[in-house]
Amino acid sequence: MNDAVYRFVGREGYDAATDERSLGQQEDDARISGQIKGELLVSGVEGTGTMGVFCRNGIVVLAGVVEHGSKAGGEAVSIARQIQGVRKVETYFLPSQSLMRDFLIKVELYFEMALDSDLKVDQMDMAVIDGHVVLIGVVSSRSKAERIIAIACATRGVKAVKSFIQVAR
Repeated sequence: MNDAVYRFVGREGYDAATDERSLGQQEDDARISGQIKGELLVSGVEGTGTMGVFCRNGIVVLAGVVEHGSKAGGEAVSIARQIQGVRKVETYFLPSQSLMRDFLIKVELYFEMALDSDLKVDQMDMAVIDGHVVLIGVVSSRSKAERIIAIACATRGVKAVKSFIQVAR
């Protein structure tokens, strides 16, 4: 194997070992996300294939752009609810998006969180939709969740922050 493969495997192993969820739960969440993403791609309803799908502890968060009058949001929720292991479905849909500005906000957020050595930024997922930040992850304490939310709120260009961060038991 080449060095890049070893680095990838090492990184994935580190991420799995330091995640607040058990390995079995991480596997279940990945399976659930993958199944939902696959079903959204083949659903035939315009707009479902570009949605963000995140799963932590069986709680699914669907985030993305859903135009007014579109059936995409309802279809995505229906698909997610049919997947075995889904405990709850949360949504965060907006009618428009500014891709470049949203990308820059996401980069700045990851950078600011990475500067805090107590946060495991690689275990946080986020979607940025027209300046609205959606945070998904599992952290070890309420204070870590509050720090992540505070960083997001203080980031230039952020209009709103919606947190689906869970605190590990």
